[in-house]
Amino acid sequence: VHVEGLARAVRRARVNRDRKAAENAEAAAAKGKDNSEEAALAAALGQGSVSEDLHLDNSRELAEAELLAFKAAKGVGKGIVAAYAPVIVALCGHPAIAEGHALLRGAALAALSRLMAIDGAFCEDHLALIFTRLRGESDRGTRAALMVALGDLAFRFPNAVEPWTEHLYGLREWGNSLHDSDAGVRQHAVTVLAHLVLNDMMKVKGHIAEMARCLEDPDPRVASVARLLFHELSRKHGNPIYNLLPDLLSRLSGDAALVPDAFQRIMTRLLGFIDKDRQTESLADKFTNRFAEAALASTPKPARDVAFCLSQLALSDKAFRKFMEQWKLYEPALYDKEVYSALCGVVAKAKKSYGGKSKSADGGDAARLQVEEFEAKMHAAHVERYESWRTQRRAEGHVFDDDYEERLKAAEREAEAAAEREAEEEEEDDDDEHPLGPLDGGKKAREEEADEDADEDADEEEEEEEEEEEEE
Repeated sequence: VHVEGLARAVRRARVNRDRKAAENAEAAAAKGKDNSEEAALAAALGQGSVSEDLHLDNSRELAEAELLAFKAAKGVGKGIVAAYAPVIVALCGHPAIAEGHALLRGAALAALSRLMAIDGAFCEDHLALIFTRLRGESDRGTRAALMVALGDLAFRFPNAVEPWTEHLYGLREWGNSLHDSDAGVRQHAVTVLAHLVLNDMMKVKGHIAEMARCLEDPDPRVASVARLLFHELSRKHGNPIYNLLPDLLSRLSGDAALVPDAFQRIMTRLLGFIDKDRQTESLADKFTNRFAEAALASTPKPARDVAFCLSQLALSDKAFRKFMEQWKLYEPALYDKEVYSALCGVVAKAKKSYGGKSKSADGGDAARLQVEEFEAKMHAAHVERYESWRTQRRAEGHVFDDDYEERLKAAEREAEAAAEREAEEEEEDDDDEHPLGPLDGGKKAREEEADEDADEDADEEEEEEEEEEEEE
């Protein structure tokens, strides 16, 4: 802090000196001296200021080096702060401190981060220790403080922190930074990273997908900071979001932890920042070329994501014409219903705008007819691809939900057919009976006569028994 104060004082003195020089030059010009033009040119070119800035930077670096000088060298004494640096480093790396009270652990790490902010070499040497402690830190307040300290270090020594960019954004397996379980830590992390990104102190390509996921964070404060970041990025020169969208599509689509609805909401918001026809045409061409690889994937998800992003773009006539010409790239992916539905959305938008700039009515009708023919072509390809895909999947043993319903209906039809056959057989048996009745009437008469004879025999036996009783 003292060194920075001295540097500001030197700059103020130089500004005052330059102001006086400019006033003297104006006074000399008023008197008509010949050297006024040379003085004005020297002031415009900044002669003298460059060497002074270099000298000031060297002095500041020398002063900072003296603060952390562990050994007395020629022209450089041993630093006062350096006497405490080994103690603090030993405390931060000691297992007893790492497992001890959170207040003591946080104080030691805070002291270390302040020492690292003094000297770049000292910072680079102990970044691994800071990130190691951040990984295993259990106290959420200490984690949040470390994120703020790392942001300060990245702002002061960007080249030293640059190799640790991935760890600064947070690793999912570590569960830190943007992946932290605590919403307060995530808010500190996204705020620090947004500050670094918007001030061009950190590269965003390759890591911006981590910030995009924060748009769907369950905590509204984190999501609000992420929305502000992308809004401010879209206002910067050249709209950096346009250059980041292809990388965002690849990384977010390959994230298994991101549900399809969240992916669609994120991409809808980001694609809403694209408002120039040239950028839209370029993105449409890049997205369409991705179908060549997405259609060969083992799952339809990559093709679905690409088709959805394409459906969110407002294609110009030139872009839609090129989309129709690239038919062979996305035709293999038309077997999927979601891909087909998304591309139908592209065609539906084209029906309203394609050929709208045509000056003649015939030209507009021809463009409309061309779109309708392309829509019919796409529908026919979808039906063919879908049936071929279903046949292939059935051959592999896959059972579709509608296949089960078809089997139930087939079983019902078989049951009805069996019932109809049984009814027909019964009707045939009824038709085989003799018109005069059954032919077994003689058999029944003989059975009746046998029953009557048995009854007569029984009566005779009873009479004989009664006669014998009377005689006795």
